[in-house]
Amino acid sequence: MKKVMLALILLAVVTVAAVPLSANAEDLSAAQQKILKSTGVPVYPGSTYTTGDNEIATVLWFSTTDSPDKIMAWYEKKLSGWSVLVLNGSKVLYKGPKGMVAKDLSSKPYIFAEAKHEIPDDTEVEITIRIPK
Repeated sequence: MKKVMLALILLAVVTVAAVPLSANAEDLSAAQQKILKSTGVPVYPGSTYTTGDNEIATVLWFSTTDSPDKIMAWYEKKLSGWSVLVLNGSKVLYKGPKGMVAKDLSSKPYIFAEAKHEIPDDTEVEITIRIPK
């Protein structure tokens, strides 16, 4: 999982502006909501908005206690026209033709979910939605 995150971070070297950690999905700015709507990306049910936006892409992070597999299955169903790239055993869902490689994703909207294990009993999963500007 750490390799997946590192690969995606390298694709999108970004400076992220933080927002309150307790914000709800409804607390997205009007611009962020418009970008999600225009791209057709829904917010995962029950997730909490944590941070987002930067200079080169809208990057939104949400957290939930559902498993990465459950989250990605939900997004695959909701975004059936999107393609899947498997990186180190983890799925990255992206809007683009099948067969793309990780280095090509910086120009495409993509979504992935990653378990955060900052403390032993932590079950938080972070959902990353990145939409290039």
